[in-house]
Amino acid sequence: MEALTPADSTPHRPRKGGRKAGPLAEKQRHVVSVRLTDKEHERLNREAERHHLSQGEVLRSVWLKQDTATKLVAPPTPEEARLLVQLAGMAANLNQLTKLAHLQQDQRTGATTVLGQMHHLLKRLAPDAS
Repeated sequence: MEALTPADSTPHRPRKGGRKAGPLAEKQRHVVSVRLTDKEHERLNREAERHHLSQGEVLRSVWLKQDTATKLVAPPTPEEARLLVQLAGMAANLNQLTKLAHLQQDQRTGATTVLGQMHHLLKRLAPDAS
């Protein structure tokens, strides 16, 4: 058998897999350095962790005035998540009571109780929205 020489082998072709490149105008190619005090750096870290964003995304959102870090919606705390689960359960109960009411069965007492509980939970979740 003859050994293949480089002239006999096929030329190397780059692979064509992977994600397609986006528009060049949208590519973030520039890096900017910013000096922060210790207090400012701690605040930036807190905001980034709180909103599950990188430091750059927090700064970019403020600079572009899309959503300032103070307006970003923080993920629910464990207590808020528990209250939201309770609220979903009460909504299911209210739907069942509504279905029974459509069948001409009196459900005023049950509906009043569930609505009162839902109102109380909603006030705890959003105390500013009265």
